Amino acid sequence: MIGNTRSYGGTMENLIDYLIRISPAIAVVVLVFILVRPGKQARVVLYILTFILLRDALTPSSLWRLGVTDGIPWIRLFPNHVFLLGTALSSLTAVGLLVLLDRENSREVVFLRKGAELEGWVSALVALAVLLSPFVLLYRRIDLMDRGGVVDPAFVGSILIFALAGNLLEELLFRGYVYNVLKRQDIDLRAGIVTGFVFCLCHAFLATTVTSIGTPLLLFTLWEGVICGIVGARYGVLPATLVHGGAIFGLTSGLF
Repeated sequence: MIGNTRSYGGTMENLIDYLIRISPAIAVVVLVFILVRPGKQARVVLYILTFILLRDALTPSSLWRLGVTDGIPWIRLFPNHVFLLGTALSSLTAVGLLVLLDRENSREVVFLRKGAELEGWVSALVALAVLLSPFVLLYRRIDLMDRGGVVDPAFVGSILIFALAGNLLEELLFRGYVYNVLKRQDIDLRAGIVTGFVFCLCHAFLATTVTSIGTPLLLFTLWEGVICGIVGARYGVLPATLVHGGAIFGLTSGLF
């Protein structure tokens, strides 16, 4: 079993450590936007790099644990409502600011394709079942204590909110902005699939440097990214978020 080596607790020290780690880089990003005024596509690159920074800094601050047992990855989140709900709120705030302030990148983003709303939600649920089905089967072969341990039921609701709201920002970036850069027509499944490969690539540092999980994490993110990419291209960012957030909830909640 491979996982993080740092201790894992529920104190506010972890959150303070995280804020200290990310503050210098965030200051640099803000200065770049003020002084350089990057163009449309350059802004998308900066958004994604900033997101990777914010996500990967969770690991050394012990705000989540990622591991692999018998080649199967697992995730556990910091058991703290302030962290879980605060991250969800921060993600929603970032989405609102991006949509409001970067209208050039946001105006063509499809959040929920008109005329296919019900089909989109149903397809998202089917896609989520497909995405999680290998884990439901494989996790049965691994004792719960060997893949992160029991999750306190008191945190399951906050984990669900974290998973859905927290991953809305990521889906806006990949199935919104990146997809719009790549697409050649309104519904472009090929571009959607390519966003899955870009999504996987953006987890390379997490898989190989921040943690030692390696290939299993990259295979999971490719599997997840391609499925979310197809759903996002066909039905929009919100159904893709249901797939992505549902998958993260499944892997972090300890319910199966």
